[in-house]
Amino acid sequence: MIKEIKGVVIKWNQIWRTIWFPTANIELWKNILEDGTYKINVIIDGKIYRWAWSANNTKAQFESFIFDFNESIYEKEIEVIILEKIRDNYSFENFEELKKQIEKDIKDIKEKNNYVLTFWTFDLVHEWHKYFLSQAKRYWDYLITILATDKNIEKFKWKKPMYAIDERINHIKDLWISNLVTTWDEENPLKWIDMYLPKVICLGYDQVWFSNELEKYLKENNLDIEIIRTKPFKEDIYKSSLLKEKNKNYL
Repeated sequence: MIKEIKGVVIKWNQIWRTIWFPTANIELWKNILEDGTYKINVIIDGKIYRWAWSANNTKAQFESFIFDFNESIYEKEIEVIILEKIRDNYSFENFEELKKQIEKDIKDIKEKNNYVLTFWTFDLVHEWHKYFLSQAKRYWDYLITILATDKNIEKFKWKKPMYAIDERINHIKDLWISNLVTTWDEENPLKWIDMYLPKVICLGYDQVWFSNELEKYLKENNLDIEIIRTKPFKEDIYKSSLLKEKNKNYL
């Protein structure tokens, strides 16, 4: 299961710099995570840094090697998304063996890409949609956004969308958040799950009409895919039903 931890970057013994792998270290709550090396994403100042190698040790320290990043971030709060355990930690006879293992870890992590899927109508795109997609992109490597067809929106919501599918796809592409934006297959809306086998499917906090069918599908097909629900974001302002009511001229 994916875990998220936050902490302020502290100075440690800086031993990793001697083998050219500088790390960002934060204090770790005791027993929150077992010893091991993990694939993680790191969020610094709102920006996602991917393919980061991390090691948790018994000294309540969490060390994060952030690929292609070499800035000073001491005393800055960062967020670490712990995605997957790569291996157990073990002792090495010398630094050269350790360095070779880290290089292998990095190579393995970079070569293995996984997907996050999001499903929505995305009619009348607004700030919450930006928030939702930005949150979803924090998990794993590539974000794929699937939009319901006009026909399926009528089927599930009993009304036509404000914008046709081509317009809605372009609205999401214009946000420059998702790596791929496409549409459902009208006969098999869940085919993208079989095609990409994502690690995570991210749903909105109030996404109900689709989630029941999704959970049933995953269970029936014995798919080990984690469902994560995003938190609300100013739902008293950025909610499609409220915005549509305020903007009836769009209808």
